Amino acid sequence: MILDTRNRLSVGAIDALVGARQMTVRESKALVGHLVRLDPLQRFFSPLAASLLNYIAPLRPVVASCLRRKILAAMGLSEPHDPVGQAGADRRRLLAAAGAAAVTVAANRAPIAPKPPTSPRKPAPFAPTKNVPESRVSARVPLEVIALSRLTYGPTPAELTEFRAGGKSARACLERFVEAQLHPESLKDDACDAHLAGLKLTTLGKSLPQLWQDHVVAANKIKEDLKEREQKSTTKPAPGARPDEADLRQQPLRETEIATWVRAIYSRRQLGEVIVDFWHNHFSVFGPEGQIAPTFVHFDRDVIRKHALGNFRAFLEEVASSPTMLFYLDNNVNQSGNPNENYARELFELHALGAENYLGTVDRAKVPGYGTGASLGYVDGDVYEAARCFTGWRVDAGSKGEGTGGFQYFDLWHDRFQKIILGHAIPEHQAPMQDGRDVLDLLGRHPGTAHFIARKLCIRLVGDEPSNQLVSAVAKVFRDTQKDKDQLRSVIRAIALSDEFSRTWGGKLRRPFELMVAALRISGADCVPSEEFLRETGRCGQRLFQWRTPDGYPDHRQKWGGTSGMLERWRFCNQLVNGKIPGTNIDVVKQTPAHCRSPAQLADFWLMRLLNRQPQPATRRALVAFLSQGRNPTAPLLDDQRQERLTNAVALAMMTPEFQWR
Repeated sequence: MILDTRNRLSVGAIDALVGARQMTVRESKALVGHLVRLDPLQRFFSPLAASLLNYIAPLRPVVASCLRRKILAAMGLSEPHDPVGQAGADRRRLLAAAGAAAVTVAANRAPIAPKPPTSPRKPAPFAPTKNVPESRVSARVPLEVIALSRLTYGPTPAELTEFRAGGKSARACLERFVEAQLHPESLKDDACDAHLAGLKLTTLGKSLPQLWQDHVVAANKIKEDLKEREQKSTTKPAPGARPDEADLRQQPLRETEIATWVRAIYSRRQLGEVIVDFWHNHFSVFGPEGQIAPTFVHFDRDVIRKHALGNFRAFLEEVASSPTMLFYLDNNVNQSGNPNENYARELFELHALGAENYLGTVDRAKVPGYGTGASLGYVDGDVYEAARCFTGWRVDAGSKGEGTGGFQYFDLWHDRFQKIILGHAIPEHQAPMQDGRDVLDLLGRHPGTAHFIARKLCIRLVGDEPSNQLVSAVAKVFRDTQKDKDQLRSVIRAIALSDEFSRTWGGKLRRPFELMVAALRISGADCVPSEEFLRETGRCGQRLFQWRTPDGYPDHRQKWGGTSGMLERWRFCNQLVNGKIPGTNIDVVKQTPAHCRSPAQLADFWLMRLLNRQPQPATRRALVAFLSQGRNPTAPLLDDQRQERLTNAVALAMMTPEFQWR
C-alpha cells in the first residue's frame, strides 16, 4: 500500500514502486492529490517529490511536464524566471544600448569604478531568513560555522574541532584558520593524496608537451589510421575493435574533473579549492571542446592553481598565453589583416574591467579620462584596438597537430602599427609580445578592474549583495598590492577577516556542486568518482568545466533557486543516503550513536551533525514528526523502525533550507 493506516506516506512502498517503474500515471496523480492535502511543512518534508522525479523522467515530455507542474503547484512553487539566461543571450546588445547614457553619467562623477546596474529580480522560492535583522540572524550561527561554510565546502566534525582549538577567542581561531588556508603548501594532505593515488589517474602529472603528444598527436594518428583502413577494407570494424580517439582526447579533462571532486571532498586545503573553483569560472572555458580537453590538465594545474593566490597581472598573461584560452576564444587565428576580437572582448568584459565598465559604442574621445591616457571605462573601439595588439599570439599546433602544443608568438601575423587603448598610445614596431603585455598592464592596474574583481570575490565569499563599503575596501587592497607576488592572497585575507564576513549569514545559496560536496563531506560518505558518478551528479545542472559560454557558472541565487533545480537537489540527497549514487557509500545508521533511539534524539543528532547549529523550531518539529509517524516522539523506536526511517530522515534534513544556504 502507498498510504499506511494513518494516511501517511509509506516511503518504502513509494521507493519500491518508483524504482520498479510500477506506478501508473493514475497512481502518480493520486499521490500528487495526497501531497496537496498535506500542510506546507509536511509538503516540504515529504520525500514524494524526490521520488516522483525518478518516475516521471522517462515519460513522454507532455505527460512528465504536466505531472511536474502539479507536484510544484502542490508545494506552493512555480517555475522560476531565469534572468541570468535571458541576460546572457543578448548581454552585449543590452550593454551597447546603455552606452551613451553611461558616458553622460560618468562625466559627472568622481573617477571610480561604476556600480553595476541593478535589474528587477524575482525572489527565489527558498530564501534566507526574511524580516530578521542581519545581526540577529548571524548571532544564531557560530563564527566557526559561518567561516567553514563559506571558506570550505562544508565543515566536517574534525575541521570544526581543529578550528575551535585555534585560539582563545572565535576571532583568533578565524585568523589562524585563514592564515593556514592561505598557505596551502604548509598543510599536509596525505589523505587526499592517498585517494588520488588509489584512482590511478595517469594524466595529472604529464607536462604540456606530453599531453599534446599523448592526447592530440596520438589521437590524430588513430583517426588517420582508421580512415586509411576503412578506405582499404570492404567490411566495417566491429564496435570496440578499434581505439577510441575521442576518449583519448577527453581523458585529461575527465581525470581533472575526477581529481577536482576528490580534492573538494577530502583535501585539507579547502580554501584553496574554493578559490580555484572561483577562478575556473572567472576564466571559464568549455572543457569538452576537442582542442581544449587534451591539455586541460595543464590549464588547471599550471595556470589556474599556480596563480590562484598570486599576482593578478601575471595571472592574466598566463591565461592569455595558455593553449586552452587561445583555442577557446579563437586568438589562435587572430592575425593582422583579419583580426579576431573574441579574446580581446572577453578580456575586457569578463576577465578584467567587467561589463560594469563598458560604455558602449560611443566615440572614445568622449570617455572621461581619455585625454589623460586613463579612460574611466572602455568602448568597442578599445576592444578592436586590443585585438590588434594580440595578433600573432597563437598555439604551436603545426599544420596537422604535430607541434608542441605550447605558446607561440608568430611575428609575421602581428599588426606592428600604433594603437590607442583606454586613451593610452601604444607605439608602433615594439618588441615581440610587448603590445599585448601593454594591454594587460593597463587592465591590471585600472581601478575598474580592482572594483570588478573585488566585487566578484565578495559575492563568492560573503553574499550575493555585498556592501559598497566592503567592495571599496577590498578594491583598495587590490590596488595597493598590485605589484606583490601574493596580491590575491592579500585580497582574500581582507575579505575573510572583514567584519561583514563574520556577521553575514544566509547570503549565499549553495550551487549544485557545493551542495553535493557538502552532503558528501558532512555526512561522512565515502566517494570514488567515476564517469558514471560524473554523469549522475551532472543532472543537478553544474557539471564541472562544462559551462558553454565564457562567463562561467552563475554565482547568484537567482540562477539556482528555481523549483526544477531544487527537485534535482532533493533527488540527489535521497539517492545518496539510499546508496544509489554510483561510487558512493554511506551508512547513517552506523554513524548514529547507539543511545539515540527516540525520534527526538535522532532528529537532534543529525540536524546538529549536518547544520552545526540549532535549526529553526519548525524544521525540528517537522523532522521529529516524520520520524515518530504520529507516535510519542520521546519513545524509543524499534530496531527495524529506526533503521528504515533514519535513512530517509537524514535525506530530508539535507533538503532543508538551512542546509542549502551558507
